[in-house]
Amino acid sequence: MKTQKHVRTTKTAINFRLNRRALLLLSLLKEKLHTSKTDVVEKALQHYASQKLNAKQSTLMQYAGILSEQESDRLLVTIKNDRHNKVMRVKL
Repeated sequence: MKTQKHVRTTKTAINFRLNRRALLLLSLLKEKLHTSKTDVVEKALQHYASQKLNAKQSTLMQYAGILSEQESDRLLVTIKNDRHNKVMRVKL
């Protein structure tokens, strides 16, 4: 069994307003997960960020590999040569 090394980080106190429903949910999660409200918020932010970043990456990745090598090279040359006018016909 691997043990995780806990790294101490300094925390900065911040203030923000939450509506009653969000506060109740935060308290409920704190109790159910047996952790602090700070931990709930930190994990929620990490989860939200990873989902949003992964969604953006997967949107781009759906186009990966659909251009031939020559088409890709032409597209790169077009972008490098004319940064203002990137009009190029590409069959997708």
